[in-house]
Amino acid sequence: MNSFRYATFSLVSSILFSLSIPASAADATKKPLDQAVTYQINASHTGINNTKGLTPPLAVKWSVNLNATVGYPLIAGGRVFVLAGDSNVNTVNLYALDSKTGKALWGPVNIPEGAYWWAAAAYDNGVVYVVPDSTAGFSSGAMYAFNAKTGKQIWAATLNGQYLFSSPPTAGNGMVYTGGAGSGGTVYAVREKNGSVVWTGSVENGDSSSPVVTKNGVFVSYSCPQTYDFNPKSGGQIWHFSGQCEGGGGATMALYRGLLYVRDTYNYSTNSIILKASDGSMVGGFNTTFIPAFLNNTGFYATSSTLSAVDLMSGNSIWAAAPPSGDSYASPPVVVNGVVYVGTANGLVIGYKGSNGTQRASVSVGAGISAFDGGGYSSPLAGLNAAQGMIVVPAGTYVVALQHSK
Repeated sequence: MNSFRYATFSLVSSILFSLSIPASAADATKKPLDQAVTYQINASHTGINNTKGLTPPLAVKWSVNLNATVGYPLIAGGRVFVLAGDSNVNTVNLYALDSKTGKALWGPVNIPEGAYWWAAAAYDNGVVYVVPDSTAGFSSGAMYAFNAKTGKQIWAATLNGQYLFSSPPTAGNGMVYTGGAGSGGTVYAVREKNGSVVWTGSVENGDSSSPVVTKNGVFVSYSCPQTYDFNPKSGGQIWHFSGQCEGGGGATMALYRGLLYVRDTYNYSTNSIILKASDGSMVGGFNTTFIPAFLNNTGFYATSSTLSAVDLMSGNSIWAAAPPSGDSYASPPVVVNGVVYVGTANGLVIGYKGSNGTQRASVSVGAGISAFDGGGYSSPLAGLNAAQGMIVVPAGTYVVALQHSK
């Protein structure tokens, strides 16, 4: 794998071009349910879920210490599924928690690991799918399927051809998609029913990019960027946007209203660019650290020092908010019922009214929040998720559920 890496830019929110955005677009594979099924809530990674009853003020519903660093939660069927990785003993375990109480319903279920303790998960149709960093022999990858009710393993798939995995899986179209690296890069499509590998696609390195999945496309993006669209069923390459270099790294992008918000770019006037999902042509740019979230015609871009709301039609700034003094933003934003929430390094979840930036909520979860998806194998990937009347927060070794406080 090319070892080229490049530094994260110092960022402020901006737009390169004015955009004409269609009023609607089919960015999901099916009608959304009140679930958080992968990184950034849904298969388009837009960070949006208008779950019933979740409005400010908020309070802690429950908090559970798993004694290992926890990753982003999945929320479905009255359960919260979370991976916890312990670097001291090089293990990752999967748990199912009761969404009302936080009580463990099953787990820990050990996830077979390679040299590190990274893993990530997706949910679909009563099954939790997990991809660890590599297999024990460090010569290939793996994917595991677990019954969401019992924790029992259903199948295990071998992902041949690569040996480093840092791309959270995304499920849809009856398949689970992920990427792997080590020697170039590969995108994998695995059948949900039995774990068979249906197709693979070659890419310029396969790090740290959770696929965006729709009924018409599987979109992935890696450093510089190298961005691709594959046919979900056959794996045929539909288009490839080739940036001005290639190398190890990558970042999950979001698909919103027919446009892909692509990060981890190089030699552009902004550190992120916007591509048309239909053909991969570049139409704009913006600056951010974390994957953005969206509300109607507004995009929310977060750096450690600024959360910015930008009009997606004109590119004009609507409002900007700084974290409390001595603190910093430390997670991607998520949007629930018109409020944009973001985690901080000092352990606050802060909510701002999406339309004007008025602070609506501030809740301490008791431990620092750290959720940067720029790669690495030190622990499971973290990030806020929201569904079923809750925001669930990974904060160090704690899983914390927030709900409306009457």
